[in-house]
Amino acid sequence: MKSLDPIDKQMTAEITCKCSRCKFSLNYTTPSLSLLCACEDCRQALAWGFEQGGIVPTDLPQLFYIRSDIRTIDGLEFMQPFQLRDNAKSTRVYCTKCFSLLGVDHPGYRDNVFMFFKGFCCTNLDLSIKPSAVIYLKDCLRDKNYTIPDHIEKIWSFTSEERIRFHSIPEVSNSLTEVTRPAESMTFREIIQKMPEIKVLNLAPN
Repeated sequence: MKSLDPIDKQMTAEITCKCSRCKFSLNYTTPSLSLLCACEDCRQALAWGFEQGGIVPTDLPQLFYIRSDIRTIDGLEFMQPFQLRDNAKSTRVYCTKCFSLLGVDHPGYRDNVFMFFKGFCCTNLDLSIKPSAVIYLKDCLRDKNYTIPDHIEKIWSFTSEERIRFHSIPEVSNSLTEVTRPAESMTFREIIQKMPEIKVLNLAPN
């Protein structure tokens, strides 16, 4: 699969924070999946980061999923994993100095990929792939006028029927799958285990 092929070792694919204290160097340069997300948890996480001094949030962020295979880490001492609530599934890693959001892990990613938000960290990865779907449209803000491309799948929630439709999208099924080829280096989940204990924010749902 082209999108999951390793990059040329002479190239350096990176995700960094805005203040340049934190950096992941990756073994892959092209994300395998892009989505638009209308869920309230993503909005709340981005708004919380902004309140700490981070980047201005957006109502319909673009998500990118990249192979979880990280060659080197800089600034681990400035990275902190957070969860929104005790029952949260997503673990989000922020830089504690500029509150860039460096990446997100979720059990559904199966440690095959991790996710990052376009514009909420810096990267030289190839972000030319188009979104395959917009998800959690049930959480759309009623007073906002969203611009959603006509050609992409629209997933309102994750009922059984919609979950099947979502996973039938080739880019989704190729990304959110069991790992068949081990990472050459460290996975994002393994790196989280090297960080301080996950902080639970206990934010009230919107």
